[in-house]
Amino acid sequence: MFASYYDAFTEESDYEVWTGQILDVATRHGLAGNALLDLACGTGNSFLPFERRGFRVTGCDGSAAMLAEAACKAPDVALVHADLRSLGVLGRFDLVTCFDDSLNYLPDREALLAAFHGIAANLARRGLACFDLNTLLAYRTTFARDRVFERDGLVFAWRGRCSPHAEPGCRAAAEIDVFAPAGDALYERATSRHEQRHFGCEEVVELLAIAGLECAAVYGVLDDGALVPAADEHRHLKSLFVARHAKGGDAQ
Repeated sequence: MFASYYDAFTEESDYEVWTGQILDVATRHGLAGNALLDLACGTGNSFLPFERRGFRVTGCDGSAAMLAEAACKAPDVALVHADLRSLGVLGRFDLVTCFDDSLNYLPDREALLAAFHGIAANLARRGLACFDLNTLLAYRTTFARDRVFERDGLVFAWRGRCSPHAEPGCRAAAEIDVFAPAGDALYERATSRHEQRHFGCEEVVELLAIAGLECAAVYGVLDDGALVPAADEHRHLKSLFVARHAKGGDAQ
């Protein structure tokens, strides 16, 4: 049910600017080609700016409802319903992306490793993977606070269930109540629960290596979405990872 409210919930996210920054980073790391696999693509907002820039896009998500929203926006984009932990081979892509802290929804190391194996299997020999993860700061702040805001006539009530003293590797949760107008001054309430797990930088780099990938860089994501060269778990809410096939272990 949250799929129909997702665009309003993420309305402040500037995907055009974010895409420009991702492409700047990817170009510096040798991006060549325009075949994109966007994992956990949601309603399509994360891949639409790439499509407008001429990328051949394949979107993938584990939610049929999210994909239905994406299909309405981008009827010509190939969309695949699949779990991050069991992707299979969808093709060979020059760029594989996974944004909006989607990988944090995976429950443990084994699940994240499975996702990395899936990324490696779909990455072209010289391809790049770019994905973001929430930092410890995000769980000690965003996931430890309550917030109420209104957008497009909808009222969102975010209730963070994490501790402001959360430890590395913590599990976190937040509940989102959406109040939608139902006529006669009444509102309908829809509730969704979002459970995540913190993955530290060293753990991510280790799991990438096991999957045959090497971490090329880790950037810090500022509050306005700008990227800085050195990620800091205690200063930045997100980290952006850039990975490629490990030397000597390139896909054929």
